[in-house]
Amino acid sequence: MIIDCHFHIDEKMLTLEKMIESMDKNKIAKTALIPPMNEPMYHVDSKVQASIHHLFRFLIKNTPAIGFQIYDNLVKDGYFHVSGKAYKILMKPDNQMVADAIQRYPDRFLGWVAVNPLLPNFMDEIESYINNPGFIGVKAHPFMHGYSIKELERVAAYCEEKGKPMIIHLTSEKNSYRFLPETYPKLKVIYAHAGLPFWRSLWNYSKNKENVYVDTSSDYLTPSLVAETVNALGYEKCLYGCDGPYDMTTYNEYDYSVKKRWVEELAISDEEKECILGKNFLKLIR
Repeated sequence: MIIDCHFHIDEKMLTLEKMIESMDKNKIAKTALIPPMNEPMYHVDSKVQASIHHLFRFLIKNTPAIGFQIYDNLVKDGYFHVSGKAYKILMKPDNQMVADAIQRYPDRFLGWVAVNPLLPNFMDEIESYINNPGFIGVKAHPFMHGYSIKELERVAAYCEEKGKPMIIHLTSEKNSYRFLPETYPKLKVIYAHAGLPFWRSLWNYSKNKENVYVDTSSDYLTPSLVAETVNALGYEKCLYGCDGPYDMTTYNEYDYSVKKRWVEELAISDEEKECILGKNFLKLIR
């Protein structure tokens, strides 16, 4: 069974029906949905943008002092700045949007409860959704919402107690990837986008942590970077995801095959690919 563990619902960009059409075409059994984190945006497909992204990845990996500064500046004054444009960040995630999608298509969608610990009564938001059918864990976005990883302590303690995983998009806060796994050793943590922005240092740390995983989602990554992630961590710790629909170029057209090929073309066995494409995630959420 193939499961995409990381996809944002936004029907202003991609309807659920078109999503399911693409899922069927690419034999995706289920997609785990996250509320939108910013207003609709489309991928800019050009050689200039490809060169900028290549430079960004190079600096993140090889000159973190510069790369992290660029990364931090992508979020400013409540907007996400990318490809020369600014997109408003949604500070209060709409979890009802995910709940409604699961209700419409319970056999095709799972859900992450998105939380912003800077908002009042944020724990009530989690508790009101987490036990709904189809919800599997909690999504946190310290990068977009602008807070320290320590603001997630109450959420992490709750998820550890309930046996629910968390999926987190990290900031460049020093050693932030260490805090939750070490403070809550039974908490299952997935770091989005192969552990962006830390990558190699996070991989080195996580390979000996049984409760830490990464996903392979987003245009932050490339096929070679996904291969490097899997080689560093091992296939058991990697989860397939897309981070759609934000890598779309056209309204209501999404191709699951692009990110899926990143896994299918890895130089590993078919059984190991099956683990990344779904078995690891099923084991984690059960």
